[in-house]
Amino acid sequence: MKTILFLAITVCTFASFGQIKTTEEAISFSNGTHNAIVVTVPNGTSEGVNDQLKNEIKNWGGKFSENKGEFSAIGSSMKKMGEKPFDGYAKVIENGSVIKVAFTIDLGGAYMTSSDHSQQYKVILEKAKEFAAKAGAAAIDAELKVEEKLLKTMVKEQSDIEKEISKSESSIEKAKQTIAEEEKKIADAKNAHDKKMGEVKAQGEKISIIEKKK
Repeated sequence: MKTILFLAITVCTFASFGQIKTTEEAISFSNGTHNAIVVTVPNGTSEGVNDQLKNEIKNWGGKFSENKGEFSAIGSSMKKMGEKPFDGYAKVIENGSVIKVAFTIDLGGAYMTSSDHSQQYKVILEKAKEFAAKAGAAAIDAELKVEEKLLKTMVKEQSDIEKEISKSESSIEKAKQTIAEEEKKIADAKNAHDKKMGEVKAQGEKISIIEKKK
């Protein structure tokens, strides 16, 4: 069951990866408004994606910090981003039921854009898509766990009801057996009563005959 669930989530992750929506837009961060990659997380929840994002930015290396729902990794480095370290910032944007994540990168003197830093932009864009797919899959996994727990509870309740039914049926069978036994006792008693009535009558007649002799 766990293997099937893992495979299903893995397939979902790769399927979602190609459907991830991204945009490039100006987003307000704690240190100002900057050009950012904004990615929509399919099936995501604010709390779940926030936890996933925290782990993601921690994995970027550099000095991690969190401030009012905004995560940063100062002095991060990735081979594909080049030799120069960079500062990464990210936060969750919640708009009704739609959950998005914004990533902005300070390359050192300039914030990353697709037009001016195409190589670095492609790297972060792919990481953003990968993150959204994984976070979406994790959200489905969490939802599945909740529903599976509910199903487990329902199955237990069903089992308890079946036990009660079996117990009641057993009680009924015992009651039927007791009734049958009591009915037999009543029938035997009636036969004995009728026989005794005959004996009483005969004894009475015998007494009458003796009294007449007197």
